[in-house]
Amino acid sequence: MNKKFRFLSGVPRSGSTVLSTLLSQHPDLHTSSTSPMEHLVDYARKYGYDNTPYFQRNCERVLNVQRGIMDGFYEHASEGYVLEKNRIWANQCSLLSVILGESPRFVATTRRISEVIASFFLVAERSGPNNRIDAEVRNTGIPVNPWVKSRIIWERYVCRDWKDFKSGYESHPECFLLTDYSEINNNPEDTVAKIYEHFGMESCGVRKTNLVNPSPEDDSVYGIPGLHDVRPTLKRTSPPPEEVLGEEVCAYWDEKGLEFWNK
Repeated sequence: MNKKFRFLSGVPRSGSTVLSTLLSQHPDLHTSSTSPMEHLVDYARKYGYDNTPYFQRNCERVLNVQRGIMDGFYEHASEGYVLEKNRIWANQCSLLSVILGESPRFVATTRRISEVIASFFLVAERSGPNNRIDAEVRNTGIPVNPWVKSRIIWERYVCRDWKDFKSGYESHPECFLLTDYSEINNNPEDTVAKIYEHFGMESCGVRKTNLVNPSPEDDSVYGIPGLHDVRPTLKRTSPPPEEVLGEEVCAYWDEKGLEFWNK
């Protein structure tokens, strides 16, 4: 393959966009927005697995098509490394090992789940009353309150990605370098240095000001404007989740023990 692929996954609203922005400062690393490439590769895989007279199961030609999709998708990028972002990849380690000919290397961002949910609360509030999260809460017909809203956020915006991450990490932990939201904000220099080492790349310094996301996303697709905005200066500004959700709601999510990466 022409490019060396690395992968970005983890829990939503855990700093993946700002981390990608920091990593994009490396001159030999191309970072992507959330990418549809996994869906294209999966389509080729399923076609090869179907009952068809054209291909046998696991046919090498299908693998060649998948490799061609990955290279072709980033033909425009001049950098030798690609940081491909799609959280579904976390549950595709075995497939990636076959396609790449080596174990895939992931950096996965983590964050306390109550903080993740509170972060969705805040970005929805900044987006105004017509954001998709509040619309989905209203569609339930239940009076809007933090309990209902947090449940909608977990079920529709977090749980699927959390499950893919959990499945991939528990079955192939050797493929993952975990990076917590607090580490990104409090110690970005050491954080990116560890990631470059994990990626097999030479280290590169990190700039914490004048940040610009080189791969912005069209957040109107998600119905939540500002979902992938990056502040120009790296700093943590969000309040504790207890202040956003209320102590009872926050305690409920904390007690569920969803942070499997801490176990």
